[in-house]
Amino acid sequence: MTEYFIKKLNEIQQDSQQLRAYNSRGSAVVVAGPGSGKTTVLTLKVMRLLEEIILPPRGLACLTYSTEAAREFKDRLSKLGLKKRENVFLGTVHSFCLAEILTPFAHLYPQYRIPNPIRIISERDKKEIFDSIPNEGQCSMTEMDKERTRDIQGISRVSIESYDIALKAAVEFEDALLKDGWIDFISMVKFSVKLIQNEPYVRKSLGARFPWVIVDEYQDLGKPLHEIVLALLNLTNIRVFAVGDGDQSIYDFQGAAPDYLTELSFRKDVELIQLKNNYRSSQDIVNASEHILESQRGYIASGQLSDYSAIVEFYECEGGMDEQYRVATEQIKRFHDVDVPYHEIAILVGSNNQVKELCAVCDEQGIPVYFARQEFRNTDAIYWLQNCARWVEDKSKVSFNEICLSWKGFLSLKKSNAVNEEEFLSVKKMILNVLRKSKSFEDDLSKWLSYIFTELQFLEVFSELDRYPDEIENLYKLLEIANDNQQMLTIEFISRLGIPKNQVMLTTRHSAKGLEFDTVIMLGMEKDSFPSYYCTSQRQFEEARRLCFVAVSRARKACLFVRSKNLPNKYGKWFAKEPSPFWTTLYNYANK
Repeated sequence: MTEYFIKKLNEIQQDSQQLRAYNSRGSAVVVAGPGSGKTTVLTLKVMRLLEEIILPPRGLACLTYSTEAAREFKDRLSKLGLKKRENVFLGTVHSFCLAEILTPFAHLYPQYRIPNPIRIISERDKKEIFDSIPNEGQCSMTEMDKERTRDIQGISRVSIESYDIALKAAVEFEDALLKDGWIDFISMVKFSVKLIQNEPYVRKSLGARFPWVIVDEYQDLGKPLHEIVLALLNLTNIRVFAVGDGDQSIYDFQGAAPDYLTELSFRKDVELIQLKNNYRSSQDIVNASEHILESQRGYIASGQLSDYSAIVEFYECEGGMDEQYRVATEQIKRFHDVDVPYHEIAILVGSNNQVKELCAVCDEQGIPVYFARQEFRNTDAIYWLQNCARWVEDKSKVSFNEICLSWKGFLSLKKSNAVNEEEFLSVKKMILNVLRKSKSFEDDLSKWLSYIFTELQFLEVFSELDRYPDEIENLYKLLEIANDNQQMLTIEFISRLGIPKNQVMLTTRHSAKGLEFDTVIMLGMEKDSFPSYYCTSQRQFEEARRLCFVAVSRARKACLFVRSKNLPNKYGKWFAKEPSPFWTTLYNYANK
């Protein structure tokens, strides 16, 4: 038991609902509001189950929304002292379906027409198939994929109105996908749903290995995962521990909806636990964020800032976004002048284009900035490079053995590259030699990457792996940034991915989820900007409301709102703009 474990266990013992979740014996839903310590509860719960409840060789499966979340989870568990053990899965829903359901069982059930061997389609090839089906531009691939995630027959009684044109395209697309012998990440989960729903052997096998399934960010994972969970609850003895918050459901465009978490929490065989203590923000910020929802949740600021007198301010510009960017830079300087570090300031905007425009303005003003979302995805390959860069900088930061084991795992995904135990020693020597010599390039990311890629035949390895169909294109995006002549990047750029170094965070509202700052400045608070002009249904409006709730709740001490009274259209003609309804709600609250 590590000191970190003891510290975290002592913390949750001061919160009756956190402790209740930790001690719960049966299936449970934990509704965890912003700043309520849900990751601490989740990781301690996993530790307790593995140390006290689940005897080897059985284990558990912990499912997350993203690979980044899975990595954070693994890092937290490592700090808590989790020992390696068989039958413990920690990863995304998609990787669980691929590794634990489709790979071992799909070939046993040819009636489902699951491609054998399993081949995951690249985004480029997927778009080619989409462009080939009868559609005539009536729906986008994103709209089609959303309908595909919800077009599942199962146990759930949640009914969400479908977009018939996109649903028709979904049927055509899936037929074409199977005909060509591919699966994508959506069909991967949908096939898994069918196997669990219909095949007792699959359910028994999963139950034998994983008596518990832990799910993080349940509200973000959509209907396929929901149907898997309901089938496991109804048809097996597997217990489910799900953590989420319907008020933070902001991925409708991916098929997610708060309704699924609500349905799960209402089951009689599931205990509902609500975490209402906010350990992040001042009560002023907590109240403001709740006010957006137009419904009291009863959240209580319980951390060190509970009595802090927060700053909630509103700025109106006569001109357009250029003037908003100027206001943003002025406020950055204002807070930095009173000793707020740059990395504790975030500017939230509506689009990636606005992020880039604001970046240019900050550069002119000499303000260092960091993008919350890079142009490349932080995939397994990028994460491996990140660990290599950290090891080169400081050997105590990362386990060299873990670097080697991960590389062995990449190679072993292709049978022709599989590494036995005798060969592994040679692989470790090669990696050690390459990383040591790469240190001479640490001040030039472009040269460092080129050296690593050449010596390890990095691109060749990933070009052969069906499980990573888009990895090569993603790696080239990283190389393109490294080769950018506008700035000389060192390997610190990749070693600190996601970690600003005294830089202001520039991000869209969606990408701010999961982050927190002392000061948050929200731009674009006009009607038709937020919510968007394309937000026409009540369901879309409610999601925009939740997005505003998420954005405001990122702040600890200060939240500023900026809007324009006039904005130009795409033809350059200026129009008077009404404030966002969320601006109006917050302004009336702050000035009552």
